[in-house]
Amino acid sequence: MNIRQIQKARESYGIDSWGAGYFGINDQGNVCCYPTLDKNHEVDLNAAIEKMVKEKNVSAPMILRFPQIVESQLNRIHTAFAEAIWNYDYAGKHYGVFPFKVNQRREFIDSICKAGQKIGYGLEVGSKTEFMAALSYDLPQDALFICNGFKDVEFIRLAFIAKAMQKNITVVVEGPDELEMLFDICKESPAMAKLCPEIGLRIRLYSRSSGKWAKSSGETSKFGLSTNEVLHCLAMIKAQGLSQKLSMLHFHNGSQITQIKRLKNAVKEASRVYAKIVKMGFEPRLLNVGGGIGVDYDGSKTSCQSSANYTPKEFASDCVYTISQVCKDEKVACPDIVTESGRIIAAHHSVVITNIREVESLTDENRMQPNEFTDMNLQHKSLQELDFISKDISQKNYNEYYHDAIAYQEELFTLFNLGYIDLAQRACGEKIFFQICQKAIDFSAGEKHQPEEFAMLQKSMVTRYLANFSIFQSIPDAWSIDQLFPIMPLARHSEVPDHKGTIVDITCDSDGCIERFVDRNTTRTSLDLHTPDDRPYYIGFFLVGAYQESLANEHNLFGAIHEAEIFMSPTGQWHIGKVTSGDPIDELLVSRNFELEEMLSAYKLQMQKSPALKADPALEAAFTKDLQKTMHGYPYLLS
Repeated sequence: MNIRQIQKARESYGIDSWGAGYFGINDQGNVCCYPTLDKNHEVDLNAAIEKMVKEKNVSAPMILRFPQIVESQLNRIHTAFAEAIWNYDYAGKHYGVFPFKVNQRREFIDSICKAGQKIGYGLEVGSKTEFMAALSYDLPQDALFICNGFKDVEFIRLAFIAKAMQKNITVVVEGPDELEMLFDICKESPAMAKLCPEIGLRIRLYSRSSGKWAKSSGETSKFGLSTNEVLHCLAMIKAQGLSQKLSMLHFHNGSQITQIKRLKNAVKEASRVYAKIVKMGFEPRLLNVGGGIGVDYDGSKTSCQSSANYTPKEFASDCVYTISQVCKDEKVACPDIVTESGRIIAAHHSVVITNIREVESLTDENRMQPNEFTDMNLQHKSLQELDFISKDISQKNYNEYYHDAIAYQEELFTLFNLGYIDLAQRACGEKIFFQICQKAIDFSAGEKHQPEEFAMLQKSMVTRYLANFSIFQSIPDAWSIDQLFPIMPLARHSEVPDHKGTIVDITCDSDGCIERFVDRNTTRTSLDLHTPDDRPYYIGFFLVGAYQESLANEHNLFGAIHEAEIFMSPTGQWHIGKVTSGDPIDELLVSRNFELEEMLSAYKLQMQKSPALKADPALEAAFTKDLQKTMHGYPYLLS
């Protein structure tokens, strides 16, 4: 194996940085996962895919989930706060809750609840649908169940039911009207009054966050109570004799916080609000600092939008220290700290995998021009000039010759539009011109500073790799908000990549492409890829476990893809756990109100009218069978 090339691949793709210890390239040149962070216990992703295909009859595209990474990330956050509390001799505790919205797939929530049993991890919901799902989990007795979001009477009534089911539930109030609804339910009967849930107030802070989701914080935020509204709600709670029910103050500083100093400012402000409310005679025991711990998608550990300039350990340390100092200054008891981080827990655990179906290169000579036409086509003067430039271009003249080639190429297009050259001559001209462009790019790359004109030309000359998946379904944030995700081939890293490529999906949408890729110093406009051979060429999309499945949409009616859980044993042997099939075509059609029986009847009626099928009943039967098989099949391209 070419160990030097493998190390170069590790550096080029940055996997040792964004992989966070969970992903790497082994000495065979294959991407592998270390679910337990033990480098001696690896899952070769290529081997896992082959096993899925052979033993489970499941092909790409697919999601590979690693529930042990979820457990590891939960423990990482829990341990970070435990150490900070110990280091600063903090009087309070830490409670973690997972926000349901980050990934609502049952398989994932099962992993969260199972892994959280030992450390009392709870759940946070923001809708009635999420509430109904979360309510079915038997959480640890001390685990928090937090209700955020805007609420109606039905929503708040669910909280009373949860209280009756012995959930440690808190309703976080977004407005005075929600308090009124809660009070009205309490007045229905003494029994309902006894089941009143804990009350939280969501505070709208002045402090503003950083990053793509900064608008969810600050004084113009969509959520939270203004200072006047906080005081009004406190008066309402006191007037109802429910002061003892006010157990939580909550704020949220946004998702994917990129700068730690913004977090510290928000925590300091919220701690001050907490202290002032305590001095007013209330006794909230919980200060909920929300979520937002950033994921280092590009491995740069900076404050850019795809990274974070701090670690979970720093996050915990700054939260504990800041709250401790404010409470000491205000001479009030320290609250228990609640966190709602979801992205940092979910992101690493799943990998979207797809196979490359086709490669389209603008410089592929065999695709550009049949050789048998070459001699005939070079009889035209413009083609002869292009051919001369292609053969004579060098490091010394590439700039001048490239501009001459542009002029001749434009002349050929004009001649074609006027009818003076034929299609074969046009194709020959395109072939020679792209050869010239490629040579000019190669020569310009040798310059100390590549001219911008040729850097732009290089971007336009990349190879397009057709990937068998839908960006809109599997990584919608890459399309909707230009989120960067680590992307790389899963094998052959002992070989030197021979293409600069971009990724296009199989949807009928020009936005279904990826043309920006992670890099430690900046973003890249292409990815280093290999020429596929007779072996399947798989591409992995990493750190996609947060929000992508929740936000997925069924563009072109491509639905959820296959998925499988993979577990590592204590002895270093891995196995495939639960396998979930992707959405079949019939379910996707039903979801859009198509009636399957009506469709099948329509097929039958149209085939009965076909003269070709009337003459061949066996063919009609075969076509009917094909339609029925496809109806229940997978919408993605078959291997």
